[in-house]
Amino acid sequence: MNADWWRMARQPRWIAGLLAILVLAGGFAFLAQWQIGRAVAEATVVEVDSETPVAIQELLRPMTPQTRDDGGRRVTATGTWTQQSTVIYGRTQDGVDGQWLVRNMMVDGSCLPVAVGFAVSIDPAEFVVIDDSPSSISGRLVPSDDILANDIQTDRREVIAAADLINEWNCASMFDGYVVLDQATAPLETIHAAPPLPQAVLNWLNIFYAIEWIAFALFALYFWYRLVKDAVEREAEAAAEARP
Repeated sequence: MNADWWRMARQPRWIAGLLAILVLAGGFAFLAQWQIGRAVAEATVVEVDSETPVAIQELLRPMTPQTRDDGGRRVTATGTWTQQSTVIYGRTQDGVDGQWLVRNMMVDGSCLPVAVGFAVSIDPAEFVVIDDSPSSISGRLVPSDDILANDIQTDRREVIAAADLINEWNCASMFDGYVVLDQATAPLETIHAAPPLPQAVLNWLNIFYAIEWIAFALFALYFWYRLVKDAVEREAEAAAEARP
Protein backbone atom coordinates (compact mmCIF):
# COMPACT_ATOMS: atom_id res chain seq x y z
CA MET A 1 0.00 0.00 0.00
CA ASN A 2 1.81 3.08 -1.32
CA ALA A 3 1.06 6.78 -1.04
CA ASP A 4 -1.29 6.69 -4.07
CA TRP A 5 -3.38 3.96 -2.44
CA TRP A 6 -3.70 5.89 0.81
CA ARG A 7 -4.64 9.05 -1.09
CA MET A 8 -7.37 7.17 -2.97
CA ALA A 9 -8.61 5.39 0.18
CA ARG A 10 -9.14 8.75 1.95
CA GLN A 11 -11.58 9.98 -0.67
CA PRO A 12 -15.16 10.31 0.64
CA ARG A 13 -16.66 7.62 -1.61
CA TRP A 14 -14.09 5.05 -0.54
CA ILE A 15 -14.48 5.97 3.14
CA ALA A 16 -18.23 5.46 2.72
CA GLY A 17 -17.51 2.16 1.02
CA LEU A 18 -15.27 1.13 3.94
CA LEU A 19 -18.02 1.93 6.44
CA ALA A 20 -20.47 -0.19 4.45
CA ILE A 21 -17.94 -3.05 4.33
CA LEU A 22 -17.34 -2.79 8.08
CA VAL A 23 -21.07 -3.06 8.70
CA LEU A 24 -21.20 -6.11 6.43
CA ALA A 25 -18.13 -7.70 8.07
CA GLY A 26 -19.65 -7.01 11.49
CA GLY A 27 -22.76 -8.87 10.42
CA PHE A 28 -20.63 -11.82 9.31
CA ALA A 29 -18.74 -11.76 12.64
CA PHE A 30 -22.06 -11.75 14.53
CA LEU A 31 -23.22 -14.79 12.55
CA ALA A 32 -19.93 -16.55 13.31
CA GLN A 33 -20.38 -15.88 17.02
CA TRP A 34 -23.96 -17.11 16.82
CA GLN A 35 -22.86 -20.35 15.16
CA ILE A 36 -20.23 -20.92 17.86
CA GLY A 37 -22.86 -20.30 20.52
CA ARG A 38 -25.13 -22.88 18.89
CA ALA A 39 -22.25 -25.37 18.74
CA VAL A 40 -21.71 -25.00 22.48
CA ALA A 41 -25.41 -24.94 23.36
CA GLU A 42 -26.12 -28.05 21.28
CA ALA A 43 -23.07 -29.95 22.50
CA THR A 44 -23.87 -33.58 23.18
CA VAL A 45 -23.01 -34.65 26.71
CA VAL A 46 -21.49 -38.14 26.69
CA GLU A 47 -22.20 -39.85 30.01
CA VAL A 48 -20.32 -43.01 30.91
CA ASP A 49 -21.23 -45.25 33.83
CA SER A 50 -18.00 -44.78 35.77
CA GLU A 51 -19.19 -46.11 39.13
CA THR A 52 -20.20 -49.69 38.29
CA PRO A 53 -17.03 -51.79 38.66
CA VAL A 54 -16.00 -53.92 35.69
CA ALA A 55 -13.07 -56.25 35.22
CA ILE A 56 -10.06 -54.32 33.99
CA GLN A 57 -9.61 -56.78 31.12
CA GLU A 58 -12.95 -55.62 29.69
CA LEU A 59 -11.66 -52.06 29.34
CA LEU A 60 -7.94 -52.33 28.79
CA ARG A 61 -5.53 -54.84 27.37
CA PRO A 62 -1.83 -54.84 28.23
CA MET A 63 0.42 -52.79 25.91
CA THR A 64 -2.54 -51.00 24.32
CA PRO A 65 -3.37 -47.32 24.86
CA GLN A 66 -6.17 -46.39 27.21
CA THR A 67 -9.16 -44.67 25.61
CA ARG A 68 -10.48 -41.33 26.84
CA ASP A 69 -13.82 -42.84 27.91
CA ASP A 70 -12.21 -45.50 30.12
CA GLY A 71 -10.18 -43.11 32.26
CA GLY A 72 -11.74 -42.68 35.70
CA ARG A 73 -13.93 -45.79 35.61
CA ARG A 74 -14.03 -48.16 38.57
CA VAL A 75 -12.49 -51.55 37.86
CA THR A 76 -11.74 -54.83 39.56
CA ALA A 77 -8.67 -56.99 39.13
CA THR A 78 -7.43 -60.30 40.45
CA GLY A 79 -3.73 -61.02 40.58
CA THR A 80 -0.65 -61.59 42.69
CA TRP A 81 1.30 -58.90 44.49
CA THR A 82 5.05 -58.75 43.86
CA GLN A 83 7.81 -57.19 45.96
CA GLN A 84 8.22 -54.41 43.39
CA SER A 85 7.04 -51.00 44.53
CA THR A 86 7.69 -47.31 43.90
CA VAL A 87 7.24 -44.19 46.02
CA ILE A 88 5.70 -41.23 44.18
CA TYR A 89 6.67 -37.87 45.65
CA GLY A 90 5.01 -34.48 45.39
CA ARG A 91 1.46 -35.59 46.25
CA THR A 92 -0.98 -33.47 48.24
CA GLN A 93 -4.14 -34.63 49.99
CA ASP A 94 -6.41 -32.56 52.24
CA GLY A 95 -3.79 -29.79 52.21
CA VAL A 96 -1.03 -32.12 53.43
CA ASP A 97 2.08 -32.82 51.33
CA GLY A 98 3.04 -36.46 51.14
CA GLN A 99 3.73 -39.49 49.01
CA TRP A 100 1.96 -42.36 47.28
CA LEU A 101 2.96 -45.98 47.49
CA VAL A 102 2.56 -47.75 44.13
CA ARG A 103 2.83 -51.53 44.05
CA ASN A 104 3.04 -53.98 41.19
CA MET A 105 0.28 -56.57 40.81
CA MET A 106 0.68 -59.28 38.21
CA VAL A 107 -2.63 -59.72 36.37
CA ASP A 108 -2.68 -62.47 33.73
CA GLY A 109 1.10 -62.18 33.41
CA SER A 110 1.15 -58.39 32.94
CA CYS A 111 2.18 -55.67 35.37
CA LEU A 112 -0.54 -53.45 36.78
CA PRO A 113 0.59 -50.43 38.83
CA VAL A 114 -1.66 -49.97 41.87
CA ALA A 115 -1.63 -46.80 43.99
CA VAL A 116 -2.35 -48.39 47.36
CA GLY A 117 -2.29 -45.38 49.68
CA PHE A 118 -1.07 -41.97 50.83
CA ALA A 119 1.18 -40.99 53.72
CA VAL A 120 3.39 -38.08 54.71
CA SER A 121 6.46 -40.30 54.44
CA ILE A 122 6.62 -43.85 53.11
CA ASP A 123 9.20 -46.59 53.58
CA PRO A 124 8.17 -49.38 51.19
CA ALA A 125 9.76 -52.01 53.44
CA GLU A 126 7.12 -51.27 56.09
CA PHE A 127 4.16 -51.82 53.77
CA VAL A 128 5.19 -54.34 51.10
CA VAL A 129 4.22 -57.79 52.30
CA ILE A 130 4.86 -60.70 49.96
CA ASP A 131 1.89 -63.02 49.59
CA ASP A 132 1.77 -65.56 46.76
CA SER A 133 -1.97 -66.12 47.08
CA PRO A 134 -4.23 -64.37 44.54
CA SER A 135 -5.77 -61.10 45.68
CA SER A 136 -8.75 -59.18 44.36
CA ILE A 137 -8.82 -55.39 44.33
CA SER A 138 -11.22 -52.68 43.28
CA GLY A 139 -10.41 -49.08 42.47
CA ARG A 140 -10.49 -46.33 39.90
CA LEU A 141 -8.58 -46.68 36.63
CA VAL A 142 -6.42 -43.63 35.90
CA PRO A 143 -4.49 -42.93 32.66
CA SER A 144 -0.73 -43.20 32.77
CA ASP A 145 1.13 -39.91 33.26
CA ASP A 146 3.32 -38.45 30.56
CA ILE A 147 6.98 -39.11 31.20
CA LEU A 148 9.57 -36.33 31.04
CA ALA A 149 13.35 -36.50 31.04
CA ASN A 150 13.71 -34.88 34.48
CA ASP A 151 11.27 -37.41 35.95
CA ILE A 152 13.67 -40.32 35.46
CA GLN A 153 17.05 -38.69 36.07
CA THR A 154 16.81 -39.39 39.81
CA ASP A 155 15.12 -41.95 42.03
CA ARG A 156 12.63 -39.29 43.16
CA ARG A 157 9.65 -40.01 40.94
CA GLU A 158 6.72 -37.62 40.80
CA VAL A 159 4.70 -39.27 38.01
CA ILE A 160 3.24 -42.73 37.44
CA ALA A 161 4.29 -43.50 33.89
CA ALA A 162 3.92 -46.97 32.42
CA ALA A 163 6.82 -46.27 30.04
CA ASP A 164 9.06 -45.77 33.08
CA LEU A 165 7.79 -48.53 35.35
CA ILE A 166 7.94 -51.22 32.66
CA ASN A 167 11.73 -50.82 32.71
CA GLU A 168 12.11 -50.40 36.46
CA TRP A 169 10.02 -53.48 37.20
CA ASN A 170 11.40 -55.44 34.23
CA CYS A 171 7.92 -56.29 32.94
CA ALA A 172 7.29 -58.24 29.77
CA SER A 173 4.01 -56.37 29.34
CA MET A 174 2.13 -53.70 31.27
CA PHE A 175 -1.25 -52.02 31.45
CA ASP A 176 -1.30 -48.42 30.21
CA GLY A 177 -2.53 -46.79 33.39
CA TYR A 178 -2.82 -47.49 37.08
CA VAL A 179 -5.52 -48.29 39.62
CA VAL A 180 -6.16 -46.19 42.73
CA LEU A 181 -7.50 -48.51 45.45
CA ASP A 182 -10.95 -47.78 46.82
CA GLN A 183 -9.74 -48.52 50.35
CA ALA A 184 -6.17 -48.29 51.62
CA THR A 185 -4.74 -50.51 54.32
CA ALA A 186 -3.88 -48.72 57.57
CA PRO A 187 -1.74 -46.82 58.38
CA LEU A 188 -1.89 -45.57 54.79
CA GLU A 189 -4.71 -43.20 53.93
CA THR A 190 -7.07 -43.86 51.04
CA ILE A 191 -6.16 -41.74 48.00
CA HIS A 192 -8.90 -39.41 46.83
CA ALA A 193 -9.72 -40.28 43.20
CA ALA A 194 -12.58 -38.21 41.82
CA PRO A 195 -14.94 -39.65 39.18
CA PRO A 196 -14.59 -38.21 35.68
CA LEU A 197 -16.73 -35.27 34.61
CA PRO A 198 -19.23 -35.78 31.76
CA GLN A 199 -17.69 -34.93 28.40
CA ALA A 200 -19.37 -32.67 25.89
CA VAL A 201 -19.00 -33.26 22.14
CA LEU A 202 -19.33 -30.06 20.09
CA ASN A 203 -21.47 -29.81 16.97
CA TRP A 204 -18.67 -29.48 14.43
CA LEU A 205 -21.04 -28.50 11.62
CA ASN A 206 -21.77 -25.24 13.43
CA ILE A 207 -18.04 -24.72 13.98
CA PHE A 208 -17.40 -25.05 10.24
CA TYR A 209 -20.20 -22.57 9.52
CA ALA A 210 -18.59 -20.13 11.97
CA ILE A 211 -15.28 -20.46 10.15
CA GLU A 212 -17.04 -19.73 6.86
CA TRP A 213 -18.61 -16.54 8.24
CA ILE A 214 -15.22 -15.38 9.49
CA ALA A 215 -13.78 -16.07 6.03
CA PHE A 216 -16.59 -14.00 4.46
CA ALA A 217 -15.80 -11.09 6.81
CA LEU A 218 -12.12 -11.18 5.87
CA PHE A 219 -12.97 -11.43 2.18
CA ALA A 220 -15.26 -8.36 2.45
CA LEU A 221 -12.35 -6.30 3.80
CA TYR A 222 -10.04 -7.61 1.10
CA PHE A 223 -12.68 -6.84 -1.52
CA TRP A 224 -12.72 -3.16 -0.46
CA TYR A 225 -8.92 -3.06 -0.49
CA ARG A 226 -8.89 -4.54 -3.99
CA LEU A 227 -11.44 -2.03 -5.28
CA VAL A 228 -9.32 0.87 -4.02
CA LYS A 229 -6.22 -0.65 -5.59
CA ASP A 230 -8.01 -1.11 -8.93
CA ALA A 231 -9.08 2.55 -8.83
CA VAL A 232 -5.46 3.60 -8.30
CA GLU A 233 -4.31 1.42 -11.21
CA ARG A 234 -7.02 2.82 -13.53
CA GLU A 235 -6.02 6.36 -12.57
CA ALA A 236 -2.38 5.57 -13.32
CA GLU A 237 -3.27 4.05 -16.70
CA ALA A 238 -5.39 7.09 -17.63
CA ALA A 239 -2.52 9.42 -16.69
CA ALA A 240 -0.10 7.39 -18.78
CA GLU A 241 -2.41 7.49 -21.84
CA ALA A 242 -2.84 11.27 -21.48
CA ARG A 243 0.88 11.88 -21.74
CA PRO A 244 2.09 13.03 -25.22
